[in-house]
Amino acid sequence: MRAARAPTHCPDGPAGERGAGLAAVVTAVLGFSWGFILVKVIPLAPAPLAAWRLGLGAVGLGAVALAWRLPWPRLRGAMLLAGAAFGAHQLLFVTATRLTSVAVVTLLMSLQPLVVALLSRRTVGERVPPALVGWSLVGIAGVALTLLATSGDAVRSPVGDLLAVANLAAFTAYFLAAKRTRASGVPTLTFTATFLGVALVVVAPMAALEGPSAVAVDASAVALLALMAFGPGSGHLLLNWAHPRVSAALASLALATVPALASLWAHLVLGEPLGVWHGVGLALVVMALAGGQRVERAATGDARPGWRPTAPWASRAHRRLPRGRGGQRSR
Repeated sequence: MRAARAPTHCPDGPAGERGAGLAAVVTAVLGFSWGFILVKVIPLAPAPLAAWRLGLGAVGLGAVALAWRLPWPRLRGAMLLAGAAFGAHQLLFVTATRLTSVAVVTLLMSLQPLVVALLSRRTVGERVPPALVGWSLVGIAGVALTLLATSGDAVRSPVGDLLAVANLAAFTAYFLAAKRTRASGVPTLTFTATFLGVALVVVAPMAALEGPSAVAVDASAVALLALMAFGPGSGHLLLNWAHPRVSAALASLALATVPALASLWAHLVLGEPLGVWHGVGLALVVMALAGGQRVERAATGDARPGWRPTAPWASRAHRRLPRGRGGQRSR
């Protein structure tokens, strides 16, 4: 009788914890997608907007952590990298969105699963099955189809496009550094408050250069900023809590759905166009997320006996054939 195969790429833990981790990631994705709408309606320049969002989040979460007397992480290595990269991401995301089309920024961000798949083994020690890379490609295709269908914005800027590429690099660096830091056992709440504080240190000088009038806000703007910090902003708290429970590749696959969902909210709230091809793209993204979840379950031993993770393009007959001795599929 063949010994059970050890997990190859995702964290250990019971199936219930992995399910809770995935639920936290999905909730974070919903929050992030609404952040696009708030960025459009808050009348602030990129640096002041990012500074307010980071400051409110750091102070709010920090106060809760102090009240609960939670231990704080040390400011070194991956912790500092996560905060600095997140601050850069906040600035680059807002600035790139103001300079070039939203489709360019979000389409580039949808490439993150492939970047994580290429880097996660080296950076966080997770081996990514080829099948999960395949489902990532399906999800990216769905996101690309959705974004191309919303390509009515003709505003393009080479500088904005380059900033969008830099934004992808900054967010990927933050994501992997956060994953590595959380794997060391740092409490979620204090970790999130700390990296928000580090990010604020990165962003604050640039916000100060805008002048006092650019940073000043009225009560309604403060309310929107608070909603952004503790609504979509709480998604980072959920994502950090989920890091030890789901793989980096599956979490980034879920995050790739943010642009498609943002297009849907923009249609419902702002009246932006949404047609049949948008629906097809969203369906592909949902299918990719479901397929990625099956791959993760199989890799950790939760799938039915005899099932093996396969790429989405594999034939149905090939998927169902059980493995015999030596790893060969029996006929």
